[in-house]
Amino acid sequence: MPAHEPPAGPPGRGEEVFARQGPRLFGIAYGMLGSAALAEDLVRDVWQRWQTTDRAVVADPRAYLIMATTRLSIDVAHSARLRRASYVGPWLPEPLDTGDHAGTGAARAAPVEFDVLVMMEQLDLVERAAFVLRETLASPYSEIAAFLDIDEAQARHLVHRARRHLATDRVADRQGREDAAGQTRGGDGAEDYEAA
Repeated sequence: MPAHEPPAGPPGRGEEVFARQGPRLFGIAYGMLGSAALAEDLVRDVWQRWQTTDRAVVADPRAYLIMATTRLSIDVAHSARLRRASYVGPWLPEPLDTGDHAGTGAARAAPVEFDVLVMMEQLDLVERAAFVLRETLASPYSEIAAFLDIDEAQARHLVHRARRHLATDRVADRQGREDAAGQTRGGDGAEDYEAA
């Protein structure tokens, strides 16, 4: 929809706009929250806000919906982190069913990979949001800056920093798995040798 075209119109127009953006909104929420159930609830909240918004003053419905989803996701993720601070044991994201029959429409939303979600828990929430917007939607840095109310240079820096942290975490994780596998193989061999 062109930015100059007003979103107000006949009944059902707002629903069509929202339906087109729904998979993208879910992708953002899932990337931020790591839970399909929380992401669906959040998209439902954005839908309710969209229903009460005076769409005649919304110049770009897509940008409005993405911004609302991103900012609400940051708030919910912050609350979830506070709750998890008292949780015993590691928190793991909820795997996303991306099969043909998945009811969320997430298969079309290019969700963030499970292992990346685990590592993303270490990122600052604004850094995480910038990364999700760039990787999930391929949003230009100017849009990321607008959605997060920062300047474009900061948006680039946040995405770069997130990528660097994730790359470092992947190398450390891979090295840890290789070390553990080597110790297990070495230990198994030593036990077999001693038993013989």
